[in-house]
Amino acid sequence: MRKFNIELKDKKIPVLLGEGIFGKITSEIEKRKLNRNILLITDSNVNRLYRKKVENAFSSFKGKFNLLTLRPGENTKSQENLNKIYSFLLKKKYSRDTLIIALGGGVIGDLAGFAAATFMRGVKYIQVPTTLLAVSDSAIGGKTGINFNGIKNIIGAFYQPEFVLADLEFIKTLPDKEVLCGTGEILKYAYLSDRAFYRFIEDNAEKLLKKDPAVVEKAAAKSVSIKTSIVSEDEKEGGKRKILNLGHTFAHAYESVLEYKIKHGEAVIAGLACALILSRRLGCMNEEKFMALSGMLKKFHPGIKFNKLKLNVLFKAMLSDKKNRDGKIRFVLLEDVGKVLTDVEAGRKDVLLTLKEAGEFFSR
Repeated sequence: MRKFNIELKDKKIPVLLGEGIFGKITSEIEKRKLNRNILLITDSNVNRLYRKKVENAFSSFKGKFNLLTLRPGENTKSQENLNKIYSFLLKKKYSRDTLIIALGGGVIGDLAGFAAATFMRGVKYIQVPTTLLAVSDSAIGGKTGINFNGIKNIIGAFYQPEFVLADLEFIKTLPDKEVLCGTGEILKYAYLSDRAFYRFIEDNAEKLLKKDPAVVEKAAAKSVSIKTSIVSEDEKEGGKRKILNLGHTFAHAYESVLEYKIKHGEAVIAGLACALILSRRLGCMNEEKFMALSGMLKKFHPGIKFNKLKLNVLFKAMLSDKKNRDGKIRFVLLEDVGKVLTDVEAGRKDVLLTLKEAGEFFSR
């Protein structure tokens, strides 16, 4: 088992990564003397696959324990389902000594985390990610929230878990599409980090998509290492953490316009292509560099056609992005691997032409 830490001024958040470690969850809870009135929140897919594993892990647990199962999918991250969690907590007489466990992908992690942040003005919680995307990115860093009026993550809070327990056994049962989604965030870290990791992902693309255990572990561990380091330096996106939004302004627009019929990781892959195209268009990188860096994305083609989307509708969706300031869209762009630019403004024409070219890029 590998251990990483997010080092904040007032708190240290351990991130535990390994294979077959979910069975240790109760001992980790006891070791940290956490609350013993537990509500475990998951989705029906995870519950179907791992109900027995959950029952075994908590078979000797002495405190209050309940399980709440929600429907899978991005639309679950809503005010309606947040209210379901509140109602369940009240019905079962939970109070401030509650410990919420989020067992699932990014949707469950964001939703359960926000419930923890707001119930009784904040109760403790744990992240147990079950998807490659959540293990590599969304379960780490304390971002919680829900979607509202078609806008992704527009309501939320920074609220840190007590710890993150990432068992790579969960990755083995993921369908191919979910693995592809996870690679979206891993690709982001490949662009943000260094040539060695970039080349590792480029050289092992096929193995990563086929869930090769050694490749998955190395890719996830490097991603976790990068994110824990960045969040330790900048918890609430006041500075360096902004680089983690590479490709995400475009990605969130794709998700919104397609009404979440596209997975977040697929949208991130498209968003990364847009970021590279816009970087070249604005003169941040030359054509040779663009061809070299965009080539890797073709190994992780999301298989969704973007060329039929209305560009003006996508642009309008981008205007609602929460990272904007003074009504202007701001982007994270690249000069090269590991050379990142933040808060770059781009005009409407350049953005529309970028979206048009990205549509053509993914229709080939």
